[in-house]
Amino acid sequence: MASFTDTSSRTEVDAAADIARLAADRVDAVSPDTADVFTYTVRNDETQQFHSLEKYLPNPRRQRGTTAVLDADSLNLLLGKVQQLDALGFADRASNRVTAILNYEGWGDHRIALHLKHSREWQHWSQLDGEFLPQARFADHLQDGLSEIYNPPAADLVEIVRKFQAKRSLSFKSARDIANGEVQFEYVEETSDAGGGTAGTIEIPQVLTLRLPIYERGARYELLANFMYRLGPQGVAFGYKLDRAQEVVDAAFDAEVEKITDSLPVAYGPAPEPVQPFSNEYSR
Repeated sequence: MASFTDTSSRTEVDAAADIARLAADRVDAVSPDTADVFTYTVRNDETQQFHSLEKYLPNPRRQRGTTAVLDADSLNLLLGKVQQLDALGFADRASNRVTAILNYEGWGDHRIALHLKHSREWQHWSQLDGEFLPQARFADHLQDGLSEIYNPPAADLVEIVRKFQAKRSLSFKSARDIANGEVQFEYVEETSDAGGGTAGTIEIPQVLTLRLPIYERGARYELLANFMYRLGPQGVAFGYKLDRAQEVVDAAFDAEVEKITDSLPVAYGPAPEPVQPFSNEYSR
């Protein structure tokens, strides 16, 4: 009878060779300290796989990470508490952010980020800039923003708002500019009587002067809101257009940056990404 040999099975010699190869992976022991915080494994192909031991130290070898703050005073406070031999700031108008990179000449990963948030008042007026609104909604919008209107006096605007809110069934017939800088609207208040309704007029200022903060905790800035209206088959729509609004926003941003230039040199533009180090575990 012919004999059969299973060549796919492992022999004792093969198993011993595998064990020897596995045993070739070895770790060189080190004690983590501030000068040497890695070890490595020598693999069976004689490559070395490195492992960071920094996480076992009482404190990190160097500072890194990003701290977020909401105003320039907080940024200055933190800058005064950290070493910043090669620090550089980046002021990015597009993102309303100022980033202080404290190790700019190094890894670039130790940062303080100032996130400037738009104020509630600015959001109220900017969100409807250039939009036309129905009578009732326009009146409510004016009322909600009365505290930011510097001119005309609040009492005059309250009277306009009350007329709009009380006379919701108005049919506007015409509008004309008058000598005192207002727009006069002629209307007929529709009623259920057969008399055809009651005629009247409402005067609205052509320009509102606003004083409001652009950013939270920031200074107030003055800007103009030019009154707009549109007469159509569905009635009249009201709105406003903020005059040179972007220039005011840029000025407010520059003023916030100016608050930190004594503590930090600042360049305008987006902050660069941190330098990417090797992975904590790599081979060579």
